[in-house]
Amino acid sequence: MRGLIYTSLLLILISCKTIEDIKLESIPNGKRYAIGQGGGFTGNYAEFILTEDGKVYKYDFKYDREVYFKALNKADLNYFLEKIETFGLEGVELNHPGNMSYYIEIRDGKTSINKIVWGNFNYYPDKELVDFHKELFEELKKWE
Repeated sequence: MRGLIYTSLLLILISCKTIEDIKLESIPNGKRYAIGQGGGFTGNYAEFILTEDGKVYKYDFKYDREVYFKALNKADLNYFLEKIETFGLEGVELNHPGNMSYYIEIRDGKTSINKIVWGNFNYYPDKELVDFHKELFEELKKWE
């Protein structure tokens, strides 16, 4: 009987993952697009991360983690990825934060490739970029 209990406990321990293993697995590889906004009186930010395979994560600033939120359908994913490519966001230099800031960040895994930020009341970014950010942010935050 004791042998069975020890064997069961050993199997359970072997199958358990450490927190480090879980953290390493939770960050997908490949290009990812973080779309966020926030600031103002509260200083709160909201950020959604879109992966190239259509998974959407919501960033939890309190616990510094990404939480799976939903998956985009293929049509929406292709539409947004084509728009991102059309804008050439990897090469755009834009850093004008304000009281309320809006941003799009291109990442490879967790490493930032480029971050585009605007919101300063003295700077007026391209209307197409602002409209795209609003459209993408609204689609990503929509709970279906």
